Amino acid sequence: MALSRLKSLWAVSYDVYVRFTAHDAWAIASHVALSVLLALFPFLIVVTSLASLIGTDEIAAQIVTLAFEGWPQTLSAPISGEVTRVLTGRRVDLLTIGVVLLLWTASSAVEAMRVALVRAYGVPDMRWWYWTRLQSIGFMLLGAIGMFLLAFAVVLWTPIWNFALSTFPEIGVATWSGLAFRYTATGLFLAGGLILAHLWLPPMQIPIRSTLPGTFLTMALWLAGAGIFGWWLSHFATYASTYAGLGGIMAVIIFLYINSVAFILGGELNAVLATRRRTREAREAAEEPDAKAGVDSSKEETQRDASRPRRPASRNRKRNKTGA
Repeated sequence: MALSRLKSLWAVSYDVYVRFTAHDAWAIASHVALSVLLALFPFLIVVTSLASLIGTDEIAAQIVTLAFEGWPQTLSAPISGEVTRVLTGRRVDLLTIGVVLLLWTASSAVEAMRVALVRAYGVPDMRWWYWTRLQSIGFMLLGAIGMFLLAFAVVLWTPIWNFALSTFPEIGVATWSGLAFRYTATGLFLAGGLILAHLWLPPMQIPIRSTLPGTFLTMALWLAGAGIFGWWLSHFATYASTYAGLGGIMAVIIFLYINSVAFILGGELNAVLATRRRTREAREAAEEPDAKAGVDSSKEETQRDASRPRRPASRNRKRNKTGA
């Protein structure tokens, strides 16, 4: 049993690798990484503008913290402070024509993710470009609202938890602190975003259950990649000697490239499992008529035997006596 599962796991992994290579996913991952880097700051501007317009700079700062939650400390620490300083001010450009360019640039990452998923699932996208762009803008705005609500919940969780502790001291033994709530809520937010991406972006209908394997694989690779890349940066990386003043930017690009590869691998895994499921269903459907035909033929033969005229027993006895 264990050996058969290992063989099945190896076969699925090999199919994922073959599809990943055949779909030029190494190049598509770089496109996704650069698009995410291009769209990162416009997206944060949109989200923090929602917070700043209602006068909650604390939520805006929390949004920036959540945006770099899964990043290695050596990457997020140098830029998070500057990003917070720039983005936590009130933005009036959302009331001008600049909002169009802002939304267009921020949705470019979603368009790159769409291209990656369309190639992964192997389904041609025949929809008009303006419809897919509007869909990407809507997806981006939905993510901005979701991140705003997440930051709002994280900010409010600490006073709510402190009030609950003062009212019910016996729950103090629980480990559900503000840090645990932030990590759990961020993980659920990322998982929900990945599921919506698989459901919404490809030009095909995918059951929610079929998106879960790729979602779990992507999140696991994200966690592993962040940990390994952060450890490597702190011990061995010397980007400054290779890229001079661009060393920090190159480290960010490589980190986003790793995350993009993980995202595409999730789509390829879902596609491989869907293909295997369709093949199995087609084989079962092909075997079912054969079995049914065998049953029908046996029934017909039984009916033919039953419908044949039988000789009377007396005539048979008479023939036996004559022969004797």
